[in-house]
Amino acid sequence: MAVPLTRRTVLATALAAGVTGCERLEPAIHWDLSMPWGPSEYHVTNAIRFAAEAKSLTDGLLNIHVHPGAILGIKGPETMRAVEEGLVDMADSSSFQQVGTEPILGFESLPYLLDDIDELALLYSIIRPAIEAAYARHGQRIIYIVPWPNQNFFFDQPIETVADFEGLTMRSYDKLSTDLVRGLNMTPIQMPSPDVVPALASGAIDGVMTSTTTAFAQKFWEFLSYTIRTNHTWASTIMAVNEYAWQALPEEHQLELEALAKRLEPEFWAIARRDDRDKLRDLEANGMITKEPSPELMAGMQSLARPIWRDFIAQVPEAEPLLMAFLDAAGKSSRI
Repeated sequence: MAVPLTRRTVLATALAAGVTGCERLEPAIHWDLSMPWGPSEYHVTNAIRFAAEAKSLTDGLLNIHVHPGAILGIKGPETMRAVEEGLVDMADSSSFQQVGTEPILGFESLPYLLDDIDELALLYSIIRPAIEAAYARHGQRIIYIVPWPNQNFFFDQPIETVADFEGLTMRSYDKLSTDLVRGLNMTPIQMPSPDVVPALASGAIDGVMTSTTTAFAQKFWEFLSYTIRTNHTWASTIMAVNEYAWQALPEEHQLELEALAKRLEPEFWAIARRDDRDKLRDLEANGMITKEPSPELMAGMQSLARPIWRDFIAQVPEAEPLLMAFLDAAGKSSRI
């Protein structure tokens, strides 16, 4: 029988993980930070650095306890609700994991909207106010936003044409990626990152779409052989804090944390830029084969993109002017 997710159960898990009452010395403020990512992934090391610098800046007043690997029982799709309801003070999750609550967060899952990380930065320069407003509707304040590397397809067989996808089952992570997988004649199964390895081990899925960072952390070479550099979508993680917890900080420390996040966010983006190259090399060192998609495969995948864009703005009308502004700024055709 599943245990209901409440602040009591979350804090009980935190205590079991080593956050004990004896560490909580008043007047210090303690925030529990939930993260679904494994301890070795750079989003976790970023958070640990932010927590350490925040403690130093506030002269030990603010203590952020980082809990990686969903150790508090909060998976990515549950994150926005968990912070809104005060189950945890702070949490990090990928934007696509919250589209069921806030569909405006689906921009990065639009296939072939973005060519590279520079275009992702341009996109966020346009949509960030709307993203911040979405989180504010749920009683949360965004601290920083950091991307994953670009997304790839991972399979245990070479994929040369769209026809090679037929009959395969693939992990997807939201409605838009599910639409893409279905359009490629595969069977999509939506699942959060922690469920991927068990699904691969059991044979429940044949392939995965994710970053090289996650593929390395989850040791994909134990199950799969090919990294196909589709670069079809992007994904970013959003670090957010409960607004009540934020307002409990003295104003001077709020300003210090805002300045800290503004200083560190570009550095965290630089880490994301490097990590794709480094983790691709590490995957190859463990026997995985890197393949660029054939022109035929790329054409077949790209042909599905703009129909998915049309569906997105039909379902999320407030996204259309933002999408058009990005296309104009990026010098891309606005014909959808």
